[in-house]
Order: sequence, then C-alpha cells, then structure tokens
Amino acid sequence: MKFLKITGIIIFALVALFFIVAAFLPKQFHVEQSIVIDRPVEYAFNEINTLRNWENWSPFNEEDPDMVTTYSGPASGLGAISMWISEKQGNGSMVISESTPFEKIVTDLDFGEQGMAAGYFTFSEIGGKTTVSWGMVASTSYPIERVVFALMKGMMEETFMKGLQNLKEQCESIAYDVNISEFVVSAHLRHGDKPSPERIAEIKETPHLYVLQLNERWIATIMDSCSMDKMEEVMGNNFGELMPYVMQHHQEDFGNPFTIWHTWDEETMFGSFEAGVSIKSQSPNEGRVKVRRTKPVKVVAGIHYGPYDQTMYMYEAIQKYLTDHNMEEEGGPIELYVTDPGQEPDPNKWETVIMFQVK
Repeated sequence: MKFLKITGIIIFALVALFFIVAAFLPKQFHVEQSIVIDRPVEYAFNEINTLRNWENWSPFNEEDPDMVTTYSGPASGLGAISMWISEKQGNGSMVISESTPFEKIVTDLDFGEQGMAAGYFTFSEIGGKTTVSWGMVASTSYPIERVVFALMKGMMEETFMKGLQNLKEQCESIAYDVNISEFVVSAHLRHGDKPSPERIAEIKETPHLYVLQLNERWIATIMDSCSMDKMEEVMGNNFGELMPYVMQHHQEDFGNPFTIWHTWDEETMFGSFEAGVSIKSQSPNEGRVKVRRTKPVKVVAGIHYGPYDQTMYMYEAIQKYLTDHNMEEEGGPIELYVTDPGQEPDPNKWETVIMFQVK
C-alpha cells in the first residue's frame, strides 16, 4: 500500500508539473530559419511562389517520397493551392494567401485534425545575394498543444533549415551568368534526362520558368521575314546558309541555332526575325550574314517539348509571369533549338527553349 501511495504521489506531481510548465509556455508557436542564397531574389521567390516547384526542394517530399500532391487554382501566386496525402505526415492543404513580388509570401496551412497554421517567407537582396527566411506561426491550446509544440520546435527548425538548404542548392544550380550555347546545360540541371510523356503534359499545364542572365556573345545572323506557311522553308534556307559560313570561318565551336523574333502580325500571320547561331569570335559580315556582339540581357525562359507550332502555351505562361512580376520586355522573344530535326525526325521529341528578353 505504501508503494502504491508513493507511486500515486509521484504521478500526481508529474501531472501537476505538466500543467504548471504548460501554463508558462507561449500561447503561440513560432519557428523561423534563414539562409543566404548566392542568386538574385527572383530565383528563390519563383521557386516558392510556384507551388509545383516545391517538389524540387521541399524537405517534406524527401521525408515521404510516396506522398501524393495535387494542385489547383493558378499555377503561382495568390490563390495557388496544393493538397497532399501522406501516410507518414498526414493529409493537408496549403494556399498562398499573400504574394508580394520579391518581398513576402504567406501561406495558409490546414493539417486537418492537427489544426491550422500560417507559413511565411520573406526575401531581402543585397549585392545579388538573397536572404530568405522561412517561418510558421500557430496558436496552441492549453495544455497539451503547448507542450507538444515546444517539444517539436527543435525538430521543426531542423526541417526548415533542411528545406532552405535544398532551396539554396536548387537556386544556385541555375546558371546566372551563361552564354547562350550553355543555357541548355543549365536548364537541364532542373530536369535531368528528358521528362516522361506524363511529366511533359504536367509541364505544359504549369510550365516551369527560369530567370537567367545571358552574357555578351558573338552571334552570326540572317535577317528575314515570311508568313507562317513559308516558315519551315525560309528557316531551313537561312540555317542552311549560316552553317557553311560558320565552318568557312573556323567557328566549329558554335552554339545551338536560334531565332530572335522582331515583329509578328497575328492577323496576317507574318513576321520578321533573325535566324542565327552563337560563335566563339568575331568574323566578317558576308552577304546576308551579319556578325555582332550582343549586350548582356536578362531573360525569362521555359523549355518546350514537342513540335514548333505548339509553343503558344509557353509564350502565354512567360507573358503572364512578366505581367505578374512587373517586368518589361526588352527585345523580341528568342527560340533556341536544342534538337536537330535532321537527327531526330519525330517532332514530339524536339526540345525548344523559349526566352523573353527583359529589362
């Protein structure tokens, strides 16, 4: 009996201590971690503001590779929604409730029976480097939630820092200063091997966009114009004329062929453009071939998989991105042709990088 009495006293004391400790714990749970990313602010902002991009860096995806995530609403920014089903982490949803370009993103989190919370990211760029802070705030009820959240804080801090480290690696894997011929290499860091048909279909629904800086470079181009029905023939003649010029002037180390669009009339389906290739050094003008040194330019870009005449979704996605982020175009769009149709006859396997030059 004495043993049971002592045991009862100990249990009572522990329970009392639990309630006393809980009373002194904060009514609101708050965790925040920060990291410095060696890239301009738009890199990190875009990764977070587009919810599908979280698959590239989120620590929660690492913890449960079998987690199933679906998306609804806009692809990015205010109103974008992600919902997940996870046996390890439970089910939930997240919606972007505030999106201030390059400054702050706020998310409303719903963990079902586990409650609600608010997540946030803040951004500060100095000298081309960006400090990103990731935090979460949740109200806690007395007494159990206060104690549980207090015990979880250290684990959550580790998880948030892991996510920020992944985000840093992701952003810094995107080339910042690249030549146009190297752009494809940097872009493929995001996708690795060519995506599956299912993944390509997803990309077309919510295109993944890149923000890059293209260095100065020598380019050899031919200015021309034509209607849509003559495009294949005219483009073929232009590149057929450029290749002998490049080889004649010992420019074997040339980049992928590209087109810079200067004008396009949607009603007449008629446009003017430059067909060109990047080259390693200056060469003389010759006939229709003109050589010039470009200026550094910032671009917003995406990779299209498929025929050339099915790129409109990518143009629209980039145009929307420019509008959403208050960016102004500077020069016409560029199409960079990754796949050589002469080597790959199936148009569905062609890869084209669409780039919009911006200020």
